[in-house]
Amino acid sequence: MGSHHSICSFVEINGDVLPLTEELIATVMDMVTKLNEDGMRVLAIAQKNNVPDENVFSIKDESNMVLIGYMGFLDPPKDSAVSAIKALYEHGVDVKVLTGDNDIVAKKICKDVGIPIDNVVLGIDIEEMTDERLYETASKSSILAKLSPMQKERVISILQNNGHVVGFLGDGINDSQALKQADVGISVDTAVDIAKKSADIILLEKDLNVLEKGVIEGRRVFGNIVKYINMTASSNFGNVFSVLAASAFLPFLPMLPIQLLVQNLLYSISQIAIP
Repeated sequence: MGSHHSICSFVEINGDVLPLTEELIATVMDMVTKLNEDGMRVLAIAQKNNVPDENVFSIKDESNMVLIGYMGFLDPPKDSAVSAIKALYEHGVDVKVLTGDNDIVAKKICKDVGIPIDNVVLGIDIEEMTDERLYETASKSSILAKLSPMQKERVISILQNNGHVVGFLGDGINDSQALKQADVGISVDTAVDIAKKSADIILLEKDLNVLEKGVIEGRRVFGNIVKYINMTASSNFGNVFSVLAASAFLPFLPMLPIQLLVQNLLYSISQIAIP
């Protein structure tokens, strides 16, 4: 929408084609901003009156066109988004929105679902930043708008390099790189194929509250793995250490290999309780 000047030189109002003046551009942009503030994405519609004869069109033909209107698309947040986001915050998971949409639309949607809207960063600002500076900015911001697919991927990898585990939920072509880069890429059943292929997890239900269950379950499993490793290590360390110490003083083997194995087996049976 930003490049009216280069594409449209005229505007059609009530059947009359008039030159697109600065004043009319301001009116159009006001309207677009209003629609954005209602959470709508806006597409401009234009036509070309003096079409060249040959049927070969290129980008350069998108000039001197007549603006005839615009369409607003509403892409409302899922009902389950509010409770899912609240639950994630309660479990210490920070939520950030990385979007190709503009900041006005992103702010409206975030406000509706309970994501803070104070710090907004645009893709154009990120482009120039060093990694350190971007990490500082991305840590403080909940909304990163007008991002290219490459920028989404860069934000995720910088958060990862600073010790964060990052999950990314996306369903579009623009999300595939970010889904691949994230520690956990999550997509939905209705996503485009490339997003589904790039994801680690595909949500089959239209309910985001499953994210909370996933986080809790993941933490439990991770905790249990750590417990299991600690138990195994301490048991084996004890065995090896006592055998070593005893062999230094005793003329015979303090424990036969078969005894060690039986002890390990009994130990493993007790560990079944963990999983």
